[in-house]
Order: sequence, then structure tokens, then C-alpha cells
Amino acid sequence: MLAVCAIALVIAFISSTLVLAKSPALPSWNDTATTTAIEDFVTRITTEGGPDFVPVVDRIAVFDMDGTLIVEKPMPAALAPIVDGIKAAVAKDPSIAERSTIAAFLKGDRQALAAAGEAGMVELISTAIAGRTLDEAAADLGNELRSADGKLAGVKPYQPMLELIDYLEANGFTVWICSGSPLLFTRSFSEQAFGIPVERVMGTTLVTKFTERDGRSQLVVGDSIDHINDKEGKPPTINQAIGKRPLLVGGNVLSGGDIAMMRYSRDRDGPSLQLLINHDDAAREFAYAEPDNFSLGAAEKYGFHVVSMKDDWATVFAP
Repeated sequence: MLAVCAIALVIAFISSTLVLAKSPALPSWNDTATTTAIEDFVTRITTEGGPDFVPVVDRIAVFDMDGTLIVEKPMPAALAPIVDGIKAAVAKDPSIAERSTIAAFLKGDRQALAAAGEAGMVELISTAIAGRTLDEAAADLGNELRSADGKLAGVKPYQPMLELIDYLEANGFTVWICSGSPLLFTRSFSEQAFGIPVERVMGTTLVTKFTERDGRSQLVVGDSIDHINDKEGKPPTINQAIGKRPLLVGGNVLSGGDIAMMRYSRDRDGPSLQLLINHDDAAREFAYAEPDNFSLGAAEKYGFHVVSMKDDWATVFAP
């Protein structure tokens, strides 16, 4: 009996040692079917000679940002740095305050702002920065999002998604952002927050005009929207920027804004993977859903993998 116990203890020790020695690719992810599906997919498409092998040049991953890479509640990060700009615009032209979206913003009516969607958010930002050069607007946005020591203060990334980006890049992927937030805003912190350079960022665009100021050529931000990069507007943006269907796409549940680009990825020739982040963890983040469950219904219909914050993520934010 003692011998049996001793053997059992040795086996337990060896097993625990192996677990401790393991260096998981996704340490903030739980050992679930979703995590296994991600790792199995990456293994399959990187195995030379295998039936699902994908050359490095075609290993394209595209992620939404708000609600997928960073927190979007109680309001999108893009709205945080524009309060002063909105107030200045209203002081200059009080009639601006009569616009429904501007009025909702000034009143702090979050329900009305949510109903305004991406178009409302872009209207707010364009109002705040219209007339500035791109350089001025980018500098102002960047400064508002950073504390005195240069750290990002207005952006809260999800640790599991940062690990996923690193994991994909380590396996030959080129990672892009395709966000409904204004391009100018997302570019102002994409490299610092995610390690993704500005040239690999797609977003909603504002009308800009070429002009000259103080003897120097400039691009000046207008007060109208050029392209809303949301829902069916995302696949054309991806095609224009990348020229091919992504191998992997990640989005989230909120307004159905990412389903079109997920379908665009799914319908590529060959293997693909789509990840839909489900915000079901009120204790560690926020719990919210769509009234019609459109995104979750699409995930079931098209075979997207649903990532449960509650079940699939061991950690939501970096310590």
C-alpha cells in the first residue's frame, strides 16, 4: 500500500511539474474548446505539407477594436477625449447644440448616444475637430488619451486579445484593425496599445481637404463623413486596404457591426476562422447583448466561434 501511495505521489509530482513547466501560447485563456479551436487552427494552417497549409503572405488577421480589443462601455473610447472640442464648437456656434446627437452628448444621455450608433459617434468627433489639420487633430487626440507619463489612460485593452495578437504574429500573421471608430482616432494609439502600426489600421473616415497653411501643405478635417466603416461597409474597406479576404477575423456582440466582415472571411477559398466576443461577464467587465441576438444567431448559422468572456478568459485585463 505504501509503495502504491509513493508511486501515486511521484506521478502527481511529475504531472504538476509538467504543468508548471508548460508555457501556454495564450496564458490568459482558459483551457476550453474555443482556445483549443484557435490553437488547432493555427497549427493546421502553419503545417507545411498539410492539407490546410496557408503561405505566410496570406495569413491575414483582422480585428474590430471597440468591444473586441478594448472596452466600449459605458461609452466608446473615441468619445472620451472630445468633450472640450464639442463645448468649444457649441460656444462658437450655439445652433450646433440643437442637433440630436450633440444634445444627447451634452446631457450625458447614454441611451440616446447608443441609439445613434457609429454615425452618431463620428458626428460628435467631426464636430469636435472640424477645421483642424490632421496633424493638430491627431496630436490633440493623442494627448487627451495619455497621462503625464505618456501611458494610455483612456484605452483599456483586453489582455487575452493582446496575447492572441502576439500569438498570431509569432506564427506569421499580419494583424490589422478594422474599426467603426474614426481612422484618425484609432491611429493615434494603435501602435502603443496593440503593437499595430498606423498603416495597418482601417476605420471610419472624415472628409479631408488639401490646403496650404503658413506656407506648408496640409490636410484639413471637414465636418462631414466620407465613409462609415461599420457592418456592410467593412468588407469593401478591407478589400481596398488589403486586396484579399482575411484568414481570420475577430469581432464582438453589440450591434451586428462585425458580421459582414466575418462572413467575408468565412467565404474565402480554403480554411478560415472567425471569433465573436460575447460580453457575458458582468462581474469582470460588462454583460450586454443584442435585442434580436443577431450576432449570436449569425455565429450559429455560419459556424463562427463564440468567445465567452466568462468561460473562455481566465483574465480580462492585465494585472
